Order: sequence, then structure tokens, then C-alpha cells
Amino acid sequence: MAARLLSRRVMYLPNFRAAVEHFRAFSWYNNENSSHYRYVARNESDTSTVWPDETLGPFSPQDKRFFLPGSVGTLEQMALVVPPVQPKETISPESLFQQLPVERQGLILQQAQSEVEFLEEMNPSSKPTADDMLECVAHDCPELIRKEFADLFPQRDIMNGSLSVITISQRTEEDMTKWAESVETEREKLLETFIDGATEICQALQLAGYWGDFIDPASGKPYLGPHTNGTLYETDERYRKFGFDIEDLGCCKVIRHQLWGTHAYVGCIFTNAPTSDPILKTMTKT
Repeated sequence: MAARLLSRRVMYLPNFRAAVEHFRAFSWYNNENSSHYRYVARNESDTSTVWPDETLGPFSPQDKRFFLPGSVGTLEQMALVVPPVQPKETISPESLFQQLPVERQGLILQQAQSEVEFLEEMNPSSKPTADDMLECVAHDCPELIRKEFADLFPQRDIMNGSLSVITISQRTEEDMTKWAESVETEREKLLETFIDGATEICQALQLAGYWGDFIDPASGKPYLGPHTNGTLYETDERYRKFGFDIEDLGCCKVIRHQLWGTHAYVGCIFTNAPTSDPILKTMTKT
């Protein structure tokens, strides 16, 4: 089993509908608690506003800094509002020596692994029950591996800002290593469930003000975004970054889940919502 190197938040749920309802609920929360406008109450006795006021016109209180006709003030008055000159920062000898790339990468991985262990201890839903059929994990994708997914979204700059990868694993009745009509039937059903549910989750992310797109497991390409030559099939080696193992059976490859083994159907969603946002941070069993 490949070691997990990314900070993550986990929840186990009985079905896909429960995951969709979680994202819907917190998308409305984010939408109501975020705004492009900030309202500030002004004290009625405050006369330091710019004159004339856009609302009250010439009847508004005059700015004391510009008391002469034509909104003119003196240097003495303006000195009251000129910010003091900040002293220049001194450069210490230590700041001249930058970390080597290998040292920086090692530090990032150590920090990520520490947070993983902390989150798993604090999150009661990190352990599934017998009734749980779905695992939803939000991974904080560091810059170290983002370039490996850049070809999937050529029209987006995923190297800057936040990037999270949400892996969704559905537990299966059939063993996905064998071929049988019952296996194909179950895979088709799970594919339909994933596409419908992932579409609704991306809509919830967009409602919360974020971008979101998911990989179609059948084609390996982004479902909502423009066409690209990049692919990410469920047996892609990059899934090892998210805690899965890829087994080579000789005739084919299969993805192995850390708990359910080869009884799992895996898909993923990409979003610029950070794992610190309530929509991902509060991923707990409901």
C-alpha cells in the first residue's frame, strides 16, 4: 500500500445521496456567509469623511483636513494623515541561504503526514461501519504534484491558489478483478450513480463560489470542462498519491482500496475549494 502524502479529510456515508446532501447544505452556508460587499456603520459624530458626501452632498460634515474653500488644506493638516515612513527591513545572513528543493519537499511531506495523522485521530467518521457504502476523501493537493494534473485542465491555472482533489469510492458487491456479466452490470450502475452525484456536487461547489470538475471514469477525461488529450483512468499510477494501490494482474490493472480491496469503484473531483473551507472541513458522518 502506498503511503499517503497529502493532507486529507474523510467521511464515510451510506450512499452517494448523503454525500450530495452534505455539499448542498454547506454550499448554501458559504453563499449566505460570503459577500462581495462590506457594510460599515459610521459614527454620527465622526467628521473625518471626505467632503462633499456622495449621499448628503454639500450638507454633509466637512472634512477638517480640507477646511479652505475648494477643499484645500495646509501641509500641517495633511501631516496628520501621512503614514510614518517604515524603516527598511534588515537582511539577515540566514535569509540569503534558500532551502534546497529536496529539503523543501521533505518538509512539505512531513507537515502533510502530521496533519493526516491529526485529522484521523480527531475525526470520528474516519472509520466506516458495516452500513457505509461510500468513502469521500478531500485531499489538499500541494504544488509538489499539481503539475502531474495540469494536462487535465489546460485552460485553468491549477499551479496557483488552492487545489483539492475529492476521491469518492463506492464499495461494490462484486470483485472488480474478475470479468463477469454481473460485474459489468454493477460497474455501469455505479458509473451512472457517480456521474449524477458528481455533477450535483460540482453544482454545489459552484454555488459556494468555487470551480469544480470531475473525471469521467469511462473516458478518463474531465466531464464538464473543455476537451483535452490528458486522461486519468481509475488504474492510473497517480491514484497512488491519494492512498490507493494499483495492482498489475498481467492481463490488466486494477485499483485497490485501503479498506475494501478490489471491491471498490473509484472516481475523483477537482476543485479550488481549500480543505479549510467549511464545505470540506466539516466532512463528517451525518
